Amino acid sequence: MLLKPIQCSLCLGGVNGLDIETVEQRYLMSGGADGRIHIYDLQVSSRKKVTKIPPIASVSRADRHLYAVSSVSWYPFDTGMFISSSYDQTIRVWDTNEMNVACTFPLDSLVHCQAISPIASHSLVAAAAAEPRIRLCDLRSGAFTHSLSDHVGEVYSCLWSPSQEFTLYSGGSDGTVRVWDIRRASACLASLDQENGADPLGETNTAHGGRPVNGLTASADGQYLVTLGKDEKIRLWDTTTGKNMLVNYGSYFRNRYKSRLQPVISDADVWPPLLFVPSDDQQVLVYGLLDGKLTKRLRGAYGRVTCVEQRASHQEIYSGSNEGDILVWEANPTPTLAPSSSANPSQPFPQDDIQMDTWSDSDDENDSS
Repeated sequence: MLLKPIQCSLCLGGVNGLDIETVEQRYLMSGGADGRIHIYDLQVSSRKKVTKIPPIASVSRADRHLYAVSSVSWYPFDTGMFISSSYDQTIRVWDTNEMNVACTFPLDSLVHCQAISPIASHSLVAAAAAEPRIRLCDLRSGAFTHSLSDHVGEVYSCLWSPSQEFTLYSGGSDGTVRVWDIRRASACLASLDQENGADPLGETNTAHGGRPVNGLTASADGQYLVTLGKDEKIRLWDTTTGKNMLVNYGSYFRNRYKSRLQPVISDADVWPPLLFVPSDDQQVLVYGLLDGKLTKRLRGAYGRVTCVEQRASHQEIYSGSNEGDILVWEANPTPTLAPSSSANPSQPFPQDDIQMDTWSDSDDENDSS
């Protein structure tokens, strides 16, 4: 795999979240610890060799979040809108063309994560915050609809099912991973149990030995759910049965902080599927999703890797770190190392040596508010 750095010197405090829109898979958005949000045109890097890509649009210093951005999401059906959450206790909806706030949802606590369904027609944004409930924000009305309450303590991460529009997953400081059907009065369907206990809502059910859960991702077809815990374990779940699949991912993963982590599972065109996990020790760990085998360590970040995103159409992986760098990893196009994706779409990312290009953002003098 090749490593190409993207300049993100404007994210002075680090990158906490990444998202690539699914309409064209052209625009990458980053949310930073400095409260700002930047948008990059990835098409620039696809036509020529570049080592630095400046943002094409940024939230101004005057309009930025008061504190760190915790997550960012494009509106799934239109790149004219995006959503952010922040430790300033707000979720904001932005107009992409004007790069200003269209709507603000004020919460009463730090917001660790927001999530919008990639398939749903209900336009609800779920908010995981430093409180036991998950609040649902309605983009159409600009108001809160209802809350999902069963966690004890903070909720660190939430994720909509990519195949069931009313199903939501959440992980919290209580060590539980909960499955919700937002249409039901008793919304919690299950609390996943690492021991595969018989009672889906057993009081002793725990997903990570009672340790906080701060990372969630699902396969594109919704069949598998991956959870990351502060016990430094990675678990794979069958979403149909709610069972732990007992895949052993080894002891390579490092997770010492309570802030949300953003892993990703490779697109359906890659077989066998791969799992990309950000780790505290400045690397992205690449595993076989179904067998747990560590196949690659993607090194090159200057700091703790916090988030990973994929650009499936180009077989590219993007990673962000708390030092403000965004790195893009692409499958090596050399025919002797790997067939092209068009010739064999099921070919996994090649396992050749990593070629890295280092850079520094200290020479950036074009920071315009």
